[in-house]
Amino acid sequence: MKIRATNKVLNIARITAAKDPAPLVDEMPGEWYADIVSMGLPGKLAIHFLHYPTLVSVIIPEKSLKKAVSYLPEHLESLLFRQGFSKLLPEYQISTKPEIFSTNNRSMLGYLKETGYNIEYHFKEGTPITRIEDIELEAIFGGKLAGNRGVWPRMILGEMGEGK
Repeated sequence: MKIRATNKVLNIARITAAKDPAPLVDEMPGEWYADIVSMGLPGKLAIHFLHYPTLVSVIIPEKSLKKAVSYLPEHLESLLFRQGFSKLLPEYQISTKPEIFSTNNRSMLGYLKETGYNIEYHFKEGTPITRIEDIELEAIFGGKLAGNRGVWPRMILGEMGEGK
C-alpha cells in the first residue's frame, strides 16, 4: 500500500519520507494521499485519505499518520460494506505493508485540499464521520485527472463492481 502524505502530515508524525518520482497509475491497487483536516473543535484533527484512482475518501480521527494507517483497512472496509461495494475490498490490497512517501502530484494535492475544505465544513456542521464519507462518494471531480469530464467516486466504484 503506497501512501503519499503532505508535508504537514509528515511533520506532525515526525516522518522523513522519501520522494518517489513514480507517476500516477490509473490501475488498482492505486495509492492513497493523506492530509490533515480540522474536526471543528480546537485541537481535534483527523487524517483524510483520498484514494487514486477511485477518489474514495476515508477519514480517521487521529493526528498520527502511523496510527491512522493502522486503522485505514478497517475504515475502508466499513465504507465499502455500507455502500454495497465490499466485493471490491481485495482490489485495494489494503493489508500490504504501507510505504510512506511525500506527495508528488500537484493535481492530487488540489483535489485533496478541495475535499478537505468540504470535510471541514461538514465537521463544523456536526456531521458524523461515516456520513461525511458517504457524502464524499457523491463529490464531483473534474479536470485532467478525471479525464476532463465530471466523475464521482460512486460512479468509479460502480464501473468496477456492483453497489447500491
